Amino acid sequence: MILRLTLLSASALACNASLAHADETRTLDPVEVTGFRPIEADRATVSVSVLTPDDLAVRQSPNPADQLRAVPGAAVSRSGGIGGLTQVRLRGAEANHTLVLFEGIEVSDPVNGDTDFGLLTALPVGRIEVLRGASSSIHGSDAIGGVVRIGAARGTGINGFAEGGSFGTAGGALGWAGEQFGLAATGFTTDGVDASGTGGGTDGSDALTGLATAKFDLGADWSLSLVGLARAANSDFDSDTDFDGLLNDEDHRTEADQRLLGAALSGTSGRLDHELRASFNQVDRDNFADGALSDTSKGARTKLSWSPGYTAGAHRFTGLVDFERETYERADIAFGGATGASEAFESLGLAAEYQLSAGALDVSVSARRDDNRERFKDATTWRAGAGYALERIGGRLRVSAGTGVKNPTFTELFGFFPGSFTGNPDLKPEQSTSWEIGWDQIAGPANFGVTYFEADLEDEIFTAFNPDFTSTARNRAGKSERSGVEVSGRWQATPRVSVSGQATVFASRDDAGADEIRVPELTASLSADWLVREEGLRLGAALDHVGEQGDFDFGPFPARRVALDAYTLASLTAAYPLTDRVSLTLRGENLLDETATDVFGYAGPGAGVFVGLKLQ
Repeated sequence: MILRLTLLSASALACNASLAHADETRTLDPVEVTGFRPIEADRATVSVSVLTPDDLAVRQSPNPADQLRAVPGAAVSRSGGIGGLTQVRLRGAEANHTLVLFEGIEVSDPVNGDTDFGLLTALPVGRIEVLRGASSSIHGSDAIGGVVRIGAARGTGINGFAEGGSFGTAGGALGWAGEQFGLAATGFTTDGVDASGTGGGTDGSDALTGLATAKFDLGADWSLSLVGLARAANSDFDSDTDFDGLLNDEDHRTEADQRLLGAALSGTSGRLDHELRASFNQVDRDNFADGALSDTSKGARTKLSWSPGYTAGAHRFTGLVDFERETYERADIAFGGATGASEAFESLGLAAEYQLSAGALDVSVSARRDDNRERFKDATTWRAGAGYALERIGGRLRVSAGTGVKNPTFTELFGFFPGSFTGNPDLKPEQSTSWEIGWDQIAGPANFGVTYFEADLEDEIFTAFNPDFTSTARNRAGKSERSGVEVSGRWQATPRVSVSGQATVFASRDDAGADEIRVPELTASLSADWLVREEGLRLGAALDHVGEQGDFDFGPFPARRVALDAYTLASLTAAYPLTDRVSLTLRGENLLDETATDVFGYAGPGAGVFVGLKLQ
């Protein structure tokens, strides 16, 4: 029998297995992010991490970005408090190089191609999978640094929670789930903090989400799954209105509405299995200054795909036909429509994947061709990997390499703001090649892994600033280089106590040899989960460290490089059952009251305490 490695939870390794002690075994669902079909995590040939509901309970954060601090290779960058612009970078790549999926549907804003995790606050999250490394051969454009797949929280019967605490924060959820249907509503509001740090007004945020799911058994091995998500999120923000490199206390606000619809039909016909998917994502944004509407934007993405598969013994062949259409509309009020634009992109992708699972050996190869309808250069991407388990010594070696592509966004191509930014319609897509080698080891109730990775990025798109304070987007002439080492581990100290940790050392340099900004030299986390007694008190604790990182002060010209200090976030959580179904919860964030600055000039929240009730 081949080795089964245990997938580390909060610091999850890239493979899955069972521990030697039956009472300590963690049973995990197959991962869906690594290919066209779900696979057992111990068969993956790439680095993939999984955060289960138990892992998420350690931090109890209302924003999924904070949960990702437990994942090796992930760096979180937040501008101000919760609800402010929040970006996630994987392995030193740019923020818009991380593809984010919710229930398999891409959630990034079609306008700027980025996922603002700040607007995902109070999203009903039940599971997170993170794939690290270029994977456009599977997921298409945007998956240069990796992919984050968020699964909805699912319970049985009626469930919910309510919480309140520091910074005028309150949140809650109420849901119901049956065999076929599920409904949930979540909300969050906070007065926030003064992001400018000038002693002015606080910058608050709020979010409201409604989720509906359904699954129907159509007979003859066919099933239909449906998901619908509607979100409304509002966020106050400050800006540098006098161009001195520091924020001013301004009355600015963004209101964003998002709608996601998805359908998946799966079944078998003859010797083939099929997956047909359709999804729609629309994001509407309204920006306000001093209470007056200044501009609006609307982006929509429609995707249709068919994926047939064939299995013959240890061999599996899977194909994909993928059509995508994105539309962009922008209108302004402040300049009488001078910045208005209306554009559309279409692409057709053809892809194939081969997988071999033969005893201790696993092989995966995929390739994809994207026809971008002459808007961009057509792209061919690939990925290949292998893993081999050495049962006698309790380890598994894996190696993989692949390419990724990121098409320019609507904003980079056509964005326009008088006296500030002008788009560049001549931009080329960004291209990346990456490789990694990793070792995963089990040692009784503990397991750990180490991975070395490298990536080169060509035609990187950056913002070029002019002496008159205007800017535009351009492609870099040379290569940007990224490399690092990820170490992660998990120890099941007792059946009720587990300890997890990760550390990642980054080296990320642009084409001129300078360190990339907002990529910390080190990230690390350590967490513990303790079930004090069965069906009783549960305690969680975590330390999340972010090392020194660089940024720019854009006040002077040319902008000067600055160093942002390292910081460590300490959190504690507790859940105490009052009845069989109701628990009292307690959550403490940044308990060391650290000054956590990820973006120059932005002030973050200090220590906070939150108390709640949970129904399950």
